[in-house]
Amino acid sequence: MEKLTTVGKPLMRTDVLEKVTGKAVYCADIKIPGMLSGALLYSPYAHAIIKSMDVSAAQALPGVHAVVTGKDFPFRYGSVVKDRPLFAMDKVRFTGEVVAAVAAEDEQTALEACKLIKVEYEELPPILDPIASMVDDSPLIHENFEQYAKGASTAIPNTNVCSTYKLRKGDVDEGFAESDLIVEDTYCTPAVQHGYIEPHISIAEYNPYADRLTVWTSTVSPYNARREISEIWSMPMNKIRVLVPAVGGSFGAKMYIKTEIYAVALALKCKRAVKVVVSRGEEFSMAVRGAAITTIKTGVKKDGTILARQVKTVWDTGAYADCGPTVCRLSGHASPGPYRIPNSRVDGYTVYTNKNISCAFRGYGVQETAFAYESHMDDVAKALGMDPVEFRLKNALVAGDQGSTGQIVGSGGLVECIEKVAESLDWKNRERKPYRGFGVAAIHKGTGNGSWDAAIIKMNEDCSSYTLLMSVIEQGQGSNTVMAQMAAEALGVDMDRIFVVAPDTDVTPFDAGTTGSRATYCMGNTIRDAAKDLKKKVRAMGAKFFGVSEEEIELDLGAPKGKVWVKNQPGRSESLYAVMRKVHEGRGGTVLGEGYFKAKGENNDPVTGMNPMVTPFWMYAVQGVEVEVDPGTGKVKILRAVGVSDVGKAINPIGVIQQVQGGMIQGMSGGMGEDVLVDSKGKVVNPNLADYKMFTTMDMPEKVEAYFTETADDDGPFGAKGLGEGPVAPGAPAIANAVFDAIGIRINDAPLTADKILAALEAREAK
Repeated sequence: MEKLTTVGKPLMRTDVLEKVTGKAVYCADIKIPGMLSGALLYSPYAHAIIKSMDVSAAQALPGVHAVVTGKDFPFRYGSVVKDRPLFAMDKVRFTGEVVAAVAAEDEQTALEACKLIKVEYEELPPILDPIASMVDDSPLIHENFEQYAKGASTAIPNTNVCSTYKLRKGDVDEGFAESDLIVEDTYCTPAVQHGYIEPHISIAEYNPYADRLTVWTSTVSPYNARREISEIWSMPMNKIRVLVPAVGGSFGAKMYIKTEIYAVALALKCKRAVKVVVSRGEEFSMAVRGAAITTIKTGVKKDGTILARQVKTVWDTGAYADCGPTVCRLSGHASPGPYRIPNSRVDGYTVYTNKNISCAFRGYGVQETAFAYESHMDDVAKALGMDPVEFRLKNALVAGDQGSTGQIVGSGGLVECIEKVAESLDWKNRERKPYRGFGVAAIHKGTGNGSWDAAIIKMNEDCSSYTLLMSVIEQGQGSNTVMAQMAAEALGVDMDRIFVVAPDTDVTPFDAGTTGSRATYCMGNTIRDAAKDLKKKVRAMGAKFFGVSEEEIELDLGAPKGKVWVKNQPGRSESLYAVMRKVHEGRGGTVLGEGYFKAKGENNDPVTGMNPMVTPFWMYAVQGVEVEVDPGTGKVKILRAVGVSDVGKAINPIGVIQQVQGGMIQGMSGGMGEDVLVDSKGKVVNPNLADYKMFTTMDMPEKVEAYFTETADDDGPFGAKGLGEGPVAPGAPAIANAVFDAIGIRINDAPLTADKILAALEAREAK
């Protein structure tokens, strides 16, 4: 095992002082001379034909510089299916769809101009139930789907199903036939809002003299934003620059373009810089995680051995596909759960409805399917008369096992996580009291495979400091710190010698996006590759200086001004600074180390969906809770929560604990109260943080214990795997299982609100 000096140390975050003193610059802080304010006009209907639109009064309002509609830019876009117009043209498909945008001298004028735009609608009946939307005779939400759905090869023609997913392993029917017990049930998760502190915001400035567009935006993928803008407006990428200042959270919602397109459209129209920022209420139209319905059927032997599992999930993707097909696919890999199951069958359906668009949310669908399969695990354990922890340990995947996709588990960690949670909760000796319950949940999560990343490490002219250029986005998770730690470790220097440049498509190299818990694994490997390349180039300079081969050169980049010497000849040594100046003939110079990394990956088998390398790594997270239910009100109090995640190798232990704690709280909040409610007309009725119940400090349990285990991944940087998404998923099912333990009634639909529990208790009493 390699000796580490920086990696694995609980070092202070590099951005901590900027954040706590308020000096960090976010997109909203940026001011450009002559910048205008943008405002958006939203549809009041979930489904309607646009019969006419009159913008003349808005254009005539003093202070207005531009009004943009679908007639100005009749383009479509989408991360998977190009099904969404920039501005609604012929019809609107969800309440809150953008139909026009205004740029004005100030925000108030822009908002006033929006009110002056006259739109005549012919309201149509909305389709709000994804199950009803799937049937063959359902009215089509996208009548011309076939015309713009290139690449949507898994869609079901002439239906509202825009993508499907399937996975087949073994013989499920035979597995059920050999089972002693079969349990089947359906579990539902609601639409939720991401709840990041910073709303969506973008600034676009078009310079007509240079014919160049500059965009400042709160995104987690500047290169994705540049690509989509380039494709929409048929603009060469060298004409587009995307910069990312500090980002105040994303949780998936800022992966694909949102406000960028409106800022760009207005900037192109009026040839001025335009800022578009949405309100907290507007965020509920901009981004939600859609609802899901999962039916699971499991066959087991009397001793608790799982023989077969069948999973069917229907995903409500809303009015446009967005990344719904990706969610369906990535969650499908994981939906049988982290267990040894010889026979499994998975089917996923991404379905259009006239509701808010479902975009990526932390876990890419794993939260939803984990709520189902982990609630189901306790249901099966109950039917067997078996302890839930014992049942999980009996079937848990370990290194060398074959998962449901056919991939062999390399780095384990699941069993260790389960055992640590059980130990922390003193599971075997837990005190049994009326309306007091304990619950556990275990999940696994993969990441996207086959994506490229690049990084550059620049050794500066002093030969003592280094600049790291990469496009991983610091969004509150501490990525800049762990990247600097890994760069310092790979170079053999102190971390304070590393400066991380803010992402800028003109400066920092390509990255596929800070999403899917891929940053530490993928960029960490890229950084190690860049450090290796830099050292090779330094050795080449040393070889030239001393007149020997590169293999004979030793170096110490951590020494003041660096040190280079000839192997086994300590007398032949020199500072790297002197070597640099000599080799570059006294003019100084710099050295660039380039790193490129592509995570291992293979394509799914077209018949079975099996894939022996569906993900570069699997992350594991387990949580346990103790709850108390008030039988008079149905209110649940979380007394204690314990979470354990396997990280492969903790690059920064403090950061790991913070990530686990944060994920636990977010997951518990989603399981306890969060639900984007839509009325019969398709309108969100709780688009604010007063009616939309997100956890506050008053709701959190007094004890939130976070731990991690380390089972090194052979392919990970220093053994590290991904972390961020894992701790979010177990919280909701752990609470559901604890409530089940407390009251003896299964609540199948999240969130577990007091009214649902009280209704269940009253129904039991009535019987």
